[in-house]
Amino acid sequence: MKRTRINAGRFFIPILSCMLLLNAIEQNALAQKPITGELNRTYQVTLNDGSVISGKLMSITDREVIISSGSMGEINIPKENIITMVQVLDINEKKSGVWFDNPNPSKYLLGNSAIPLEKHTGYYQNTWIFVNSFSYAFTKNFSLAGGFEIASLLAGGDGPYAFYINPKASFKIARNFYAGGNILYANTIKTVEDFGGLATLNAFATYGNKNNNITGAVGFGWADGTFSPRPVMIISGMVRASKRIAFVSENWLVPQADDINTDTYTYTGMFSYGIRFLGEKTSIDLAFLNNPEIASEIIIGIPWLDFVINF
Repeated sequence: MKRTRINAGRFFIPILSCMLLLNAIEQNALAQKPITGELNRTYQVTLNDGSVISGKLMSITDREVIISSGSMGEINIPKENIITMVQVLDINEKKSGVWFDNPNPSKYLLGNSAIPLEKHTGYYQNTWIFVNSFSYAFTKNFSLAGGFEIASLLAGGDGPYAFYINPKASFKIARNFYAGGNILYANTIKTVEDFGGLATLNAFATYGNKNNNITGAVGFGWADGTFSPRPVMIISGMVRASKRIAFVSENWLVPQADDINTDTYTYTGMFSYGIRFLGEKTSIDLAFLNNPEIASEIIIGIPWLDFVINF
């Protein structure tokens, strides 16, 4: 029997419009926010000409800010020239200088960490050209992601026009410890016989900070009205080696039924390893997905390439 599909554009166009509107409101609020700070703490000051100055706050008055910036000495900056003044995290203060914040701490390759996005921020992600994704944090604990593939359009427009929606809730439980969960729902706009959509219900916990962390996750799949009897288990990690380089790994254990007539399962492993190139608002992942079966054909694994732009 042919199924009726809901037009995904009805979901994505309002969501994207709302994200852009909220971002514009947030930028306007930032421009009007008073410039304040704590003396002898390190700050990153963004000026209205686009330049960025980092250093310790030495003095702040109604008219100006004085920053001590290493070899540049003390710099007097009129407040009217400042767009934002953000305190630098301790983890970003290095002997070699100040690192900018990790632009992509909430995501590995496919899966999430439990570290939440900052309120009213988001990102656009493109994976291998064909998959486009957006994510936006409506609050400090809740974000919504969604994505779609364009391979169907490039192949002549015959479908299936796959898309996904991924709401996520995450919380800081204690210092360097976060927990959360999400729901991933995927389907197609154009009817595909015997396919009614897939979903996973996931819970995860992260230990660490925005530069270095490890995440454990479990997820139960849903299809044809029932949940899988065994969970998928995931271990992921990120290590920031320098200002612009991080290493990322995401590893899965997926249950497979030994026989359709039995209740026994065997777990199949898949691991990944990659390098993440960091910019102040961007990141690029070059990684490889592998297991013994893949390595027998492609020894280094299947390549994975994506880039992320924050907004």
